[in-house]
Amino acid sequence: METMHKFKWFWAWQDDKEEFWLRTMSLKGWHLVAVKPFGSYNFKAGEKTDYTYCLDYQINKKDRENYLQLLQDAGWEHVGEMSGWQYFRK
Repeated sequence: METMHKFKWFWAWQDDKEEFWLRTMSLKGWHLVAVKPFGSYNFKAGEKTDYTYCLDYQINKKDRENYLQLLQDAGWEHVGEMSGWQYFRK
């Protein structure tokens, strides 16, 4: 399996730009598998897919299971978390 590591910086208020960039990567066949602090993204190669990515800030750990289940029931796949930011795709 081919993987790629990229560094790209987005400010917290640029979540729409980050979501667009992640979608663009998936259209090229690179799918997010992990995100780490300081703009570090890990991708794996796959079929070119038009994934929609959504970022949400959630730090409430007490209700985490219900939160993730609600989004999963709505068809969103939880891809990762970084400093309270949750990454989903559909």
